[in-house]
Amino acid sequence: MRRLTLSEWASIAEIIGAIAVVLSLIYVGIQVQENTSEIRAANRQALIGRSGLAVGNAAGNADLAVALSKPPQGVPLTPVELAQYQYFVRGMLYDIQEGFLLHQEGRLDDEYWRTRAAIVMVYLSQKEARAVYERDKALGVLHSDYVRWLDGALAERLAE
Repeated sequence: MRRLTLSEWASIAEIIGAIAVVLSLIYVGIQVQENTSEIRAANRQALIGRSGLAVGNAAGNADLAVALSKPPQGVPLTPVELAQYQYFVRGMLYDIQEGFLLHQEGRLDDEYWRTRAAIVMVYLSQKEARAVYERDKALGVLHSDYVRWLDGALAERLAE
């Protein structure tokens, strides 16, 4: 049996090293996918938590519940109810904006983003909510990408 030369051993070591690099890259790719999934799940949970808190506040506050129920029925709001309604809608706009930005960054999946987009469209079908949006947009307190998306989505919705 012939003995391997030093250069042959070096070639074998290079092959083994290349295989190790490929396996390491595969492992890193799997870890990145798992991490992305975990980040998306955490982001969904945070948004669900904030939404749950908002809904719980509305359900637990009779005055706010009344204020939120009037606009869809076309019933005018008192000045106090209007203020409550505007604050609630403003919070919802900012919450949906966060979901938009997370989705834009790839940290929130498409399916969940569609549910958030549907929520904002339901609210903005009410003229009182659109007034809050237009005011905040004019003040420049909403992200420009979100405003562009929301203006386009609203134009589509209102054209239907």
